[in-house]
Amino acid sequence: MKKRSNISDKAVLQATGKTRGDWFKILDKAGAKKMSHKDIARLLWDKKLIMKDWWCQMVTVEYEYARGKRVAGETADVGFEIGVTKTLPISKKQAWDLLMSPTVRKMWLGETNVTVAPGNTYATKEGTTGEVRTLRPGERVRLTWQPKGFKQPSTLQVTVSTRQTMKGTCIRFHQEKLASAKDRVQMRKHWQQVLMKLEELIED
Repeated sequence: MKKRSNISDKAVLQATGKTRGDWFKILDKAGAKKMSHKDIARLLWDKKLIMKDWWCQMVTVEYEYARGKRVAGETADVGFEIGVTKTLPISKKQAWDLLMSPTVRKMWLGETNVTVAPGNTYATKEGTTGEVRTLRPGERVRLTWQPKGFKQPSTLQVTVSTRQTMKGTCIRFHQEKLASAKDRVQMRKHWQQVLMKLEELIED
């Protein structure tokens, strides 16, 4: 699947002196089809073809999409990823306390008696295993998360946040290191369902 960013061709031309198509031809000639993301970006930087690191990365990503080296939801560093959010009409503290409560934690983590603290490992009755990596009480928790049937562990981060322009609290599930586009679709649906259940619980 090819993907185009929201950055216009005009912006690319103004920032780099060349259009997307120009860069794609240059990179094809340089053998970039067989290069890694890191090597393509380094080529652009080391040869001083583009003088800003952000644009080196942007052109590299655009090239990878155009040449089928990358598909939607796939990143160079963390494999396939997904992010799902929902803003709920409760305070940040209420949102965090709810996520950490036994009833709601069972919805997203599974049934386990683990104490959520860095370094603690867990195994749920449903077969999910992992380790709590970082915790900032009231804001976010990051952990590895490998359900039964997954070939490799993913990384899951659950966050709660508020903004001045936003009423209520935003709850976000962000998952990285998914093995495939299929897993990405599956997990998007899973986290959407979790947030729907959480919304229904609050409404009740």
